[in-house]
Amino acid sequence: MARLWLVGWFLVAAAALPAQHREFPPDIFDTRPVALDPAHFQMVFENDQVQVIRVHLGPHEKSAVLELPSHVMICLTDQRVRLAYGHGKPAERSEKAGFSGWVERSEYSLENLEDKPADWIVVAPADTDT
Repeated sequence: MARLWLVGWFLVAAAALPAQHREFPPDIFDTRPVALDPAHFQMVFENDQVQVIRVHLGPHEKSAVLELPSHVMICLTDQRVRLAYGHGKPAERSEKAGFSGWVERSEYSLENLEDKPADWIVVAPADTDT
């Protein structure tokens, strides 16, 4: 009976805390690459108009499956990566350092096929849903 009383008081005390003092887990609906795969995607700059994300894949590393918005890609290193689409055939992309180009919105994972790291920058419009 004493345990039940103690658990009851704990629940009452937790419910009485102001919202700013409660800690909740991260938003499970956060679909940004930086939130879903922070080991490979790092936010460099963000404002109301644009997000700049640095992508780093070590030798033969794979990223999580992510939905990336349409963006400009700027390669910092030579790279050869495999894009594994959830609903289609995988594709390979090879680019030289200094390449920049437009990439359409899609959902895929990335795999570095080289024995050296692959680095690039993603410049995407800011998320207007947040």
